Amino acid sequence: MKKNTTVKSYRLNTSFNRGNGDVVCNLSLDVEDALANNPAFPTPPVSLAVMASNRLALTAAMVESRKGGQDRTLLKNAALQVAKDGLMKNAHYCMGEARHDLNALLSSGYDVVSTNRTPMPLAQPVILSLANDVSAQLTLRGQGVVNGRMYQVRTSTDGGQTWTLWPMFTGARLMVLAPTLPGVIYMVEFCALGGSTKQSPWSNPVTVMST
Repeated sequence: MKKNTTVKSYRLNTSFNRGNGDVVCNLSLDVEDALANNPAFPTPPVSLAVMASNRLALTAAMVESRKGGQDRTLLKNAALQVAKDGLMKNAHYCMGEARHDLNALLSSGYDVVSTNRTPMPLAQPVILSLANDVSAQLTLRGQGVVNGRMYQVRTSTDGGQTWTLWPMFTGARLMVLAPTLPGVIYMVEFCALGGSTKQSPWSNPVTVMST
């Protein structure tokens, strides 16, 4: 009798569609960065240039809306919907291209969720790079994990004896740590939040000097 095998599938987290402007702008930055020259997703239906334009328009509308007035609020809401629609179109495209390829989906900039509803411990995330090419700033790029909801970064300037927690990030692809102290050596780790244990193991540490 032939054994029945099922190919495991994954989906992208589209809860950003219920998020506010800050959530959408942060995710758009992650996805723009992740899809640039990504061979797994060569032809997103919403180009990276259009995504960036949508994000900048939303940012401007958010600033204007803080001045008050119904018209400004309506313009902000319209810009927010345009940005969400663009992100949603590209999310569906990425799932159509690689719903069975976890590594490819993790490279998309979106969060990945499993179709298995049984709570499981999160995998250990991976640091892809840690750059110090901007003064008083470190740019951490990581690979997210399945079912990771948020990402927490911590740094140490004494070789791991004590740690400082940074504000949480919505995505692992691009995490900017600023301000940092030029000339100081930073050890950096990050973890994902969620899963049955509420937190993944910390990534392996990477060390760099702030410039």
